[in-house]
Amino acid sequence: MTQALPTKARGRDDPGEPIGSIAELVEHFRLGEKPREGFRIGTEHEKFGFLRSNHAPLPFDGPSGIESILIAITENPLLWESGESWKAIQESGRTIALYSEDGAAITLEPGGQIELSGAPLATIHQTCEEVNRHLALLRRVSIPRGVGFIGMGFHPTASWKDMPSVPKNRYAVMEPYLRKRGSRGIDMMKRTCTVQANLDYESEADMVAAFRTAFAVSPVAAAFFVNSPFKEGRPSTVLSERLLCWADTDPDRCGYPAVVFEEGFGYERWVEWVLDVPMFFIRRDGIHHDFTGASFREFLAHGLGGYHATLRDFQDHLTTIFTEVRLKQYLEVRGADCGPWSRICALPALWKGILYNRASRDSAWALMEQPSALELTRLQLDVARFGFAARYRHRTVLELAQQLLEISSNGLAQIGARNARNEDERRFLQPLHRALDERCTFAEMLLRLYREQWKSSLDPLWDEVEFWPDNE
Repeated sequence: MTQALPTKARGRDDPGEPIGSIAELVEHFRLGEKPREGFRIGTEHEKFGFLRSNHAPLPFDGPSGIESILIAITENPLLWESGESWKAIQESGRTIALYSEDGAAITLEPGGQIELSGAPLATIHQTCEEVNRHLALLRRVSIPRGVGFIGMGFHPTASWKDMPSVPKNRYAVMEPYLRKRGSRGIDMMKRTCTVQANLDYESEADMVAAFRTAFAVSPVAAAFFVNSPFKEGRPSTVLSERLLCWADTDPDRCGYPAVVFEEGFGYERWVEWVLDVPMFFIRRDGIHHDFTGASFREFLAHGLGGYHATLRDFQDHLTTIFTEVRLKQYLEVRGADCGPWSRICALPALWKGILYNRASRDSAWALMEQPSALELTRLQLDVARFGFAARYRHRTVLELAQQLLEISSNGLAQIGARNARNEDERRFLQPLHRALDERCTFAEMLLRLYREQWKSSLDPLWDEVEFWPDNE
């Protein structure tokens, strides 16, 4: 769940001037437009930390805890690679995030999942270098503490009660509200991890085409990454427990809103939809004031608790919209389970090839034959259960995934961004090609290992999915 960094990280807590009209909110999205030559891509990925001695989730406190790891990064520049610089963000006296001057941040999810919110970069080559630096940094600070990190979409062994609580005020507001909205909201907060990509748009028309296309193919793209077949130490009944969590978190703010596919959709229609999504909180002077259930439309029209809506409040509200694709001043594609190191780079490569080449984008939209929001909702649930074997109308997801990967590969070939070895970005799609060749998702591979080689034990899983399995 991407979130705005506290204003105190940048100086005085100034919420800004009250919003004068809905037109200001529409203009906020228009200001996100960029020329195509200025397009960048950001990558975010979350991961579960664990104690190597017993595979238990990391506590927040203590010498091997999450806060200790964050503090160690800021206090020891010798851990950094050339050009890195990390500074702490605190809330109520606790270190809860780090940020760097290049636009990257290391943040915490409600169950202690550590997330890299990557800087906007020009190529996937640069993205993969950033991912490598980040994981190497974590390795240097974690190995001496007996800590490891795994890439999974859902925690394979812990109950939500086993997961630590992160002392961030926004989570204290969100948790009790989400308990009332669906049966899996707390699981979503504490036991899921994702990898997602953030992409630019050049105009309102370009945004609409990219937004609709990303929604349309999101369940198919998710099938490449399903990687959460275990729950509390045993196989789940599905391949992606994470996707099931999101399907039962909060119907007001999740899933596939029908408005995106309606005639006349654009910035203003998105603003109108967002205004009616119930709020969580308002930030003032470091305090998150609980206004759960009130709509932003009400806040904008009349104020709440003596406060009046500002653009910062609206930006905070946008971070609480959990649709499978969401619009800020860029597009976020959010449907993938986190997975192994190589698949972190595959995700932004797949989406860049689809959305940053117009012909590829149009082909991807045509592939799904004008889907409805209801069809996509059902397809996502089927992908969670069956992976590539799920069906959409008259075709299997495997067939759709084969065509989608070809579309993305063609798009990346046309873009032609090459590294120093003259390789283009298609190299990052190789793990996805292997999955299609084997007709097997990563989740199914893990289940096969569990049944055939691990003797129905999850102890070997940690070495299989840890980002650095050796003990150096």
